[in-house]
Amino acid sequence: METSIFEIIGPVMIGPSSSHTAGMARIGMMANRILQVEAASVRLTLSPKMRTTYYGHRSDAALFGGTLGMSEDDPEIRDAIAIAHANGVETKVDFLEEGKYPENSARVTVYTKDGEEYSVFGTSIGGGSILISEIDRVPMRLTADTWHVIVWSETELAKETFAGAKEVQQGISEKQEYVTCGTFLEKPDENMLELLRGQNMVKKISLASPVLAYGSSKRHVEWISSCDSVCEYAEKENLTLAETAVRYESLRSGFSEKVIRDRMHEQWLLMKESVKKGQEEHQLLYGLTSGKDGKMLMQAVEKEETISGGTIPLATAMALGVMEYNGSMGCIVAAPTAGSSGIAPGCMTALQQVHQLSDKQIEDGLFVSALIGVIMAACDVSFSGSVGGCQGEVGVSSAITSAGMASIFTEDKEAIMHAMAICMKNLLGLVCDPIAAPIEVPCIKRNAVGVANAYISSDMALAGVRSFIPPDEVIDALIDVEKRLPSELKCATIGGLACTKTAVCTRKKLTQ
Repeated sequence: METSIFEIIGPVMIGPSSSHTAGMARIGMMANRILQVEAASVRLTLSPKMRTTYYGHRSDAALFGGTLGMSEDDPEIRDAIAIAHANGVETKVDFLEEGKYPENSARVTVYTKDGEEYSVFGTSIGGGSILISEIDRVPMRLTADTWHVIVWSETELAKETFAGAKEVQQGISEKQEYVTCGTFLEKPDENMLELLRGQNMVKKISLASPVLAYGSSKRHVEWISSCDSVCEYAEKENLTLAETAVRYESLRSGFSEKVIRDRMHEQWLLMKESVKKGQEEHQLLYGLTSGKDGKMLMQAVEKEETISGGTIPLATAMALGVMEYNGSMGCIVAAPTAGSSGIAPGCMTALQQVHQLSDKQIEDGLFVSALIGVIMAACDVSFSGSVGGCQGEVGVSSAITSAGMASIFTEDKEAIMHAMAICMKNLLGLVCDPIAAPIEVPCIKRNAVGVANAYISSDMALAGVRSFIPPDEVIDALIDVEKRLPSELKCATIGGLACTKTAVCTRKKLTQ
């Protein structure tokens, strides 16, 4: 599927992790909509690497909550396990075999009161995006932005029965049942569904609506594949990069410019609300930091006690506050991940305040940030710390935010792209090394580095400084480093800061 710009400036979610919380909630929601059964018990089977991280990221609560029908931004997901137990649903967590499945994967197995067993296997691929690859262990490839009709039958169904389907996939489960899935870009015709229900030997049928609210990807947009091709398209069409982002999203989804701009306005208002909430004191899930670091730095800014001036410390105080709010399971806008969710709100809110900018100007900057994130996604950049390290989270967020800020002050497309390139180069190789699973240490303070990097990179690009390595090649380098980075430095609580004496002692205390 084509990546929506609202998967870059988004999703709106309950913290603390986009891959391990929001993505897992979406896998659970897909299981809920695919299976459509009343659960007596639910078993989660998670990637082995998540053994030390799932509890701190509330991955179990997110998956159980999603399976019960909760969305990634539903406040009740915080208490999903207790809610499940209160409704008589038993819960269990275990782990997949080593080295056999992709990172950030989960199998959701649902057992009914009648003794039936159904399962859905999905992978969180970064920034909250997901892919479903099995139904009842039958290999499938289902995305969260389309409609799916799933049929369990004793005999093989003709693919022609799924009239209007974009794709039809079929296989035989371990129960020797045929599982057939037809995928549709629009809600399928009711007459077709009635025809399927009337087929002999059909045991069960479900209509799974899209989990994502951004519309299905109705067409492939060729020119989104690189910075150069996007700039060439914008020049040819006489568009700014912000206008190009809106054009792309409209071509991808079929939504009007007004709908797209209204949604970005909503995202921006939610970002500002998270900045406001961030200046309160918060009780983080594990309390590894004070929960008031953002507030303390803001007090220093207001008293003019910072040695680095005003704007960057102001933006940093805001970013720290958002991350602390995220770490206490507050509702934030991932941009593109929860682990980097302080950077864009902090930078843009401070920019608006200092330069007296309108919401429209900021939103146009966010469109540019999103557009560059979409380019990265099209090039197969991973936004998951456990897949590509923190360079794919704080690094990417810093880079796209820098470009977005630069775009507010210039329409020079070269300068905007080079702001991204300069910024991204500075954080290549950034490891993901949470010391005890939750997004607290070092993730919260690492957002501060992303803020400063974004600002100074924008300033350099606007001054005429250019990256020696072209922007598209910097993205190539990011992909290369993501692949070469050792697994111990990708959210494994093994290497980096996670191997220090203090980190090891902290993990032991938390375990006890």
